[in-house]
Amino acid sequence: MTVIDDAGTSGRHGAAPFRGSVLGNPPDAGADPDGGATPTGAPSAHAVPARVPATDAARPCAPSADAVPARVPAADAGTRVPGTDASRTRVPAVDHFPAGVPDGGVPTALHRVGTPGNPAAAVASVRGLRTVGADAAMIAGHGSGLAAAVADGIGDSAAAARAARRAADAAVRSAPGAGTRAALLAARDAVDVEPSGDTVLVVAAGLPGGGWTVSWVGDCRALLWDGTELRSITRDHTMAEELRALGVAAGGSWENVVTTTVRTADPSTAGHVWGPPGAGTLLLLTDGVHRVLPAERIAAVLSAAEEGGFEAGVTARALVADALDAGGRDNATAAIVTLPDAWTGRTGTATVRIPTQRTS
Repeated sequence: MTVIDDAGTSGRHGAAPFRGSVLGNPPDAGADPDGGATPTGAPSAHAVPARVPATDAARPCAPSADAVPARVPAADAGTRVPGTDASRTRVPAVDHFPAGVPDGGVPTALHRVGTPGNPAAAVASVRGLRTVGADAAMIAGHGSGLAAAVADGIGDSAAAARAARRAADAAVRSAPGAGTRAALLAARDAVDVEPSGDTVLVVAAGLPGGGWTVSWVGDCRALLWDGTELRSITRDHTMAEELRALGVAAGGSWENVVTTTVRTADPSTAGHVWGPPGAGTLLLLTDGVHRVLPAERIAAVLSAAEEGGFEAGVTARALVADALDAGGRDNATAAIVTLPDAWTGRTGTATVRIPTQRTS
């Protein structure tokens, strides 16, 4: 993975700009619940379908023509050719899998079984065919709410692996009380304790009054499933996306050039979406899943899970296992949060970490 800025090199203050967007209307007429600019009015008349990149468009939250139907893959979820992505080789992690890992090496942690007004959340991660791995996934519940984060370390150094773990940990500890925008800055501060190492990150949190918020940098992705439709609610911060937004056909190696990272995180360049209370499922995915599985395959896994009685842990494991079965070679990580009709934003206190595998 390559990081660029306006001068063609990596650095916090020169990262190519990207504007975040708002999903739906605010829960009240006051300030943005996550501390950003106050969105006003109904969703823009210029709302753009999730499968068409835009830099400053509001996206309606209710099912509409703007949603990505489950049967139609999102245009930016194309399948890459496995084994050709050498620039994304990940770095060693220091932790073993926890005891009792299910067969197949797919560790799963269930934060807590969902109760009325509270979500169930789980993460699953696999090393894939890489020798080492540096995806990091965290779920944390505090008195003020629950947060989940997925990070994907950049580069092939131990510092990059540590950056992913530090970023995910700092994000979930900060997000429930301070919001996901602040969580990105907390992640940046955590990464900055070392002179090198960087990562991309997506973090989601429930709002105290109901609803949820997501912030991200780089190409970790968040999707929303309502039981019938799957929509991408984030836009990859990559040169490929920037070029497509300008009407230039782009793909290939441009998909691996990220324009924002945790080390370069800034409120003006980070992505941000939020939505009101409502039943559904939030998915946070690394590129090892969303670049391998097209949107229609992800939707099929979710639909099958609905028919069998939805379990977050089982579904997360199915997604990462499918990514490997589809030929994926990279680390693959998925975090799933099931959203009830009225999320109170409060859970018990706990923190769950999914460590990556160390080869024997």
